[in-house]
Amino acid sequence: MKEKPHYSYSQINMFLRCPRQYYFRYIEGKKIPPKSALTLGKSIHGGIEKNYSQKIGSHQDLPVGDICDVYSENFEFLKKETLWLPDENPGKIKDEGYGLIKTYQKEIAPSIQPATVEEKFTIEFPNVDYAFTGIMDLTTDNDFVIDHKTTSRTPNQKEIGKNLQLTAYATGFRYLRKKQEKQLRLDYIMRKREPEIMSITTERDEQDIRSFLKLIGYIHEAIQSGLFYPNINNRLCNEKWCGYWNLCQGGKKW
Repeated sequence: MKEKPHYSYSQINMFLRCPRQYYFRYIEGKKIPPKSALTLGKSIHGGIEKNYSQKIGSHQDLPVGDICDVYSENFEFLKKETLWLPDENPGKIKDEGYGLIKTYQKEIAPSIQPATVEEKFTIEFPNVDYAFTGIMDLTTDNDFVIDHKTTSRTPNQKEIGKNLQLTAYATGFRYLRKKQEKQLRLDYIMRKREPEIMSITTERDEQDIRSFLKLIGYIHEAIQSGLFYPNINNRLCNEKWCGYWNLCQGGKKW
């Protein structure tokens, strides 16, 4: 029997951004090299994850030097497969990451006692042929659900209120715990001259959850129907920001 599809937040988000991009990535299986911002963010995330994973049992943060070592190893591994722009200096970007981690560890980590790190969940739905799967970055012992983002752009509360990733986390938390989270939060690690951390909280009600689950169903129907049109009005639909540009617009394959 053919396994039914499992949709993740990343898939949902990509389809909403551009169905044609989704087609190249998940139907044809074409992967593109990550850009430097993603490599930096994933490397920092790896250091944070290492600290919180051991803190579940130890209740103590690792020395910041140890976390920086994990970050460095991650960065060097990911650097080899990164699409570096001509004007980018990998060493300079790596050094920037040390400052970001040190700031995060000083301002945020001491106040957090993790309950789970990178917790997976899969939600099966009755009478449908798909499922939703996800991984929650971090939950705390006081039922906070927290995600981390490395960014150079200042976020705002309105964006957080509409953030589908946090809606997905809230859905997963309630499915696993059979109760509502006490707080949904995004901790932004901000790439500025002097690194900054901005924590923004939000909440989701049951209508938000129901709307999100309906959205998954609508996207499933569109995918099964083969509706993979290019979203040419998206601000990211250009050669600089879309790695599939030459397959789509450049090559005029659609």
